[in-house]
Amino acid sequence: MKPGLRFQTKLILSMIFMIAIVTVALLTATSAKVKNAYTREFSEEFDNLVDTLNHSRMEGAEEFTALSSELARMPAVIESITGKPSKSETAAFWNYYRESMMMRDRGGQGAIPPKPLSGGKEGLPRPFPGAGEMETRVGFVAVIDTDGNITQLARDDEGSRRRKLSQRIERIAEGNKERFNAILKSSSHHSLYIPVETPDGREHVIEMVSTPVVSPDTGEQIGRFLRSTSVESEAERSLERYQSEFESEERLKSGIYLDGQVFGRGLQIKQAKAIARVVETILSDTEEKPASMKIEHDMFNKPYLFYLEKLNEESSPQTVYQVAAFPMTNLIADLNDLRLRGSGIGALALLLGGTLAFFLARNLAGPINELSKGTKAIREGNLDCHLEVKSKDELGELTESFNQMVDQLKQKAVFRELLGKVSDESVAQAMISGTLDLELGGEIKDVSILFCDIRGFTELTENMHPGAVIELLNDHMTAMTKVVRSYYGVVDKFVGDEIMAVFGALKSHGNDAHYAAACAREMIAERERLNRDLKVPIEIGVGIASGEVVAGCMGSTDRLNYTVLGAKVNLAARLCTVAESGEIVTDGATIDQISPAPTTEAISDLTLKGFSNQIEAFRLIDLAEPDPRNEPVIQKEKATKAY
Repeated sequence: MKPGLRFQTKLILSMIFMIAIVTVALLTATSAKVKNAYTREFSEEFDNLVDTLNHSRMEGAEEFTALSSELARMPAVIESITGKPSKSETAAFWNYYRESMMMRDRGGQGAIPPKPLSGGKEGLPRPFPGAGEMETRVGFVAVIDTDGNITQLARDDEGSRRRKLSQRIERIAEGNKERFNAILKSSSHHSLYIPVETPDGREHVIEMVSTPVVSPDTGEQIGRFLRSTSVESEAERSLERYQSEFESEERLKSGIYLDGQVFGRGLQIKQAKAIARVVETILSDTEEKPASMKIEHDMFNKPYLFYLEKLNEESSPQTVYQVAAFPMTNLIADLNDLRLRGSGIGALALLLGGTLAFFLARNLAGPINELSKGTKAIREGNLDCHLEVKSKDELGELTESFNQMVDQLKQKAVFRELLGKVSDESVAQAMISGTLDLELGGEIKDVSILFCDIRGFTELTENMHPGAVIELLNDHMTAMTKVVRSYYGVVDKFVGDEIMAVFGALKSHGNDAHYAAACAREMIAERERLNRDLKVPIEIGVGIASGEVVAGCMGSTDRLNYTVLGAKVNLAARLCTVAESGEIVTDGATIDQISPAPTTEAISDLTLKGFSNQIEAFRLIDLAEPDPRNEPVIQKEKATKAY
């Protein structure tokens, strides 16, 4: 198997990865919470500010509307639409207007004085305060008839700026005829928003409130009374107060968005144009235009939070919003600082976590590495491996189980070795692997049986010491066993100086009779080679018979041997007694199964003990194919169960 990452490395990497994931998740969640809290705080403050402005504006609007309604009923206003007012009517209008505003400044109840019937001394208007102050306080006053013709109710001290207002109102009417005509016919109050220049040359927005003018004679609406007030002043002052309370290096940018432009006293031209572009983008991306909006957007490559509050009604011919752009630079800086600090804490956590993971992984991986080395040693055949149990946890239990497994394997190895010594190695392997049925009984199989006996063994060992006899037999049997196994034979048993071998019982390798014959020739040749080193040579004879036998486990229920039984076994044993020294005697069935046909010599009139009829037997002289192991294996038919 291709080697991969070690368990210890995987464990360390896994723990570090988990710590990193948790750190990133905490940083992300904390950043989101800080951002939400930051913007929520500003949103709440700004919403409160807008609510306060709207409330203040509504209260002022009620007074403003009430005064406008009173002014719209004065003769100077009506005559300005139907004809030309007299000087006394004009003076009465302005004196009443002045008294009303002064009472409002003093906080008087009602804020509207009794309507005068005429002007002051000689029918002339009483003098106003300073012209600059009144310019701001009184504002623009005019009337407009049902045809859209505008007539100013101007004083002698008013200049060209008032005429510019009339021109702008006319442009609004010209550009939005349908809506403007609807306003002229309406019986309620309506507002128009108009940019005007201040004395210092800067532009700001005024709100022009139109009040219906009704003829006292017919009761029909004959036009509208126009009166202006500043939109920005109160909002700007409130936002500036809020700016001073909300600490920020970059100032809050606010103004009035009016038909593609933004007007604000504290805005530079570049800033006003940039805010206007952002508002245009926001409005173009929004199908429905809600009364208020809150959207994040970049401006000057910096993040801003934009608040838009609609100022006019849906039927208005204009689009007007109160706009505030809150710089989020401080928020981004705080978030970056938070991320930097969090990254530092995360790096420290990773370092500490990695160190802890290393020691934990080493403690966990150490026993596992030992177990891995132990299993490798067992795979290589080393059963002397024994691991030290270093803990009482699951790893300790696993190590203890490993040691018990090794002890059992050693015991099984000893049993296997002993089994291989008391039985043939092939039989022992079949028993261990489970391919051999250990139940008493057997199968009918077509096999070849070989018996090899030492000639004159009694005379040979008559004067030998028993220890020497055992040593002689062991050397002989060891050599013969090697030859049998090399030809796929199974040593069934040793009987004194005789060895019995079976070919094709456990597993057929094709021409089993040919294997048996070749094995016999090799046994004789091997014995001749061994005799060269002996003072007294050992002579052997071999008998072979082939046919059906019963192959299986024979014996008792508590002790059994794998062997073969049948007439062919007895025949092979008898043929072995017939064979002279260095001869191989086989039955006819064996000769018939050897292909190509061997060179043989028939033995006539052979009568054997235990057989009533004469036996057809042959002396094997030579084999046409001396080594059948070079031939392809031809499997025999499957054996059948005998009993």
